[in-house]
Amino acid sequence: MTYDVAIVGGSFAGLTAALQLGRASRTVGVFDTGRPRNAASPAAHGVPGWDGTAPGVILAAIRKDAAAYPTVTFHDQAVTGLTGQADAFRLTTAGGEVTARRVILACGMMDHLPVIPGLAEGWGKWALHCPYCHGYEIKGQPLAILGRGPMALHMAKMLRSDWSDDVTLIAHEGDLGPEAEAEAAALGVTLLRSPLTHAQSLTDGARLTLADGTSLHTAGLFLHADTSFAAPFVAGLGLATAQGPTGLYLKVGAFNTTSRAGLFAAGDVTRPAGILTPALSDGVVTGTASHQSLLWPERFPPLQET
Repeated sequence: MTYDVAIVGGSFAGLTAALQLGRASRTVGVFDTGRPRNAASPAAHGVPGWDGTAPGVILAAIRKDAAAYPTVTFHDQAVTGLTGQADAFRLTTAGGEVTARRVILACGMMDHLPVIPGLAEGWGKWALHCPYCHGYEIKGQPLAILGRGPMALHMAKMLRSDWSDDVTLIAHEGDLGPEAEAEAAALGVTLLRSPLTHAQSLTDGARLTLADGTSLHTAGLFLHADTSFAAPFVAGLGLATAQGPTGLYLKVGAFNTTSRAGLFAAGDVTRPAGILTPALSDGVVTGTASHQSLLWPERFPPLQET
C-alpha cells in the first residue's frame, strides 16, 4: 500500500496533521516511537483549554481524535531512512519498507543535557527550558540559570523582570559575553563564576553545588540543552537547515515546505524553541498543505535557499 501521506512522528504536530488529513479521507500512516520530547514534564502550560494538563493526556486525546478516522493508521515504530521523491517516497522502518506520495517530518528534537550528576533526574521538573512553560508555578522564588553562552543573559533579563527578584546566573561554560559582569549587575542578578558540579533533587526544587564549593537552593534551574534531530536520518537528507542557539533545525517555507519537493516538516524540528502550541498550529498548516499539494503540486514548490 502507498499512503497519500506518511507522517514521521506522532506527537503534537504529527497527530494534528493526521487529524486534518483524516478529515480529508486521505490515507495516512503515522510512525512514532512513543517517546515525546516533553515526556518528563508533569504538566503543559499555556495551552488553551489544556493549561496544567499532563502532556501525555493531551497527546492521548489528540491521538484518539485522529484514530476515529478510518484512513489514519498508526505504526508504533521508528522510521530509519527516507529515499525517493514526490509521489514515490520510500520509508525504511523496523517492519520493512513503506511508500508514500508525500511525507511530513514531525519527528521533533532530542535534548542533550550537560553531563552533571543529578541534572537529568530533574529535567522537566526543576531543570527547565522555558519560563513561559514553567515559570509561573515558581514565580517569586529563588531561580537560577545554567550559563552556557550569551543566551544566558537573555534568560536572566526575562526571569529578573517578570518571574523573580532572586535570580542567580551560573557561568558554567562558554563565553557569556564581554559585558556579562556589568549586565548582570545592572539587572540585579547574582553572577557566580564557577561551574555546576552536582544537583540534588528536593521536594521544592534542587540543591546546586558549584566547583568552588558554593551551594545554593533553587526552585528552578533554567538552561538550554544542545539539540539534534530525534530521527537521526533527517540530518542526512541534505535539506536546508539553519543554525539555532542549541543546534540545527530545518528551514521551511510559508506552508512548511522543505527544500525537497513533496517533503514537509512541522513542529520542533522547524524552530529553535520547543513550544507545544506552535506545534499544534504547524500540524494544521502542514496537514492541509500536504493534502492540497496532492491536488495542486505546482502551488507547493520546494523551499528555495537564498
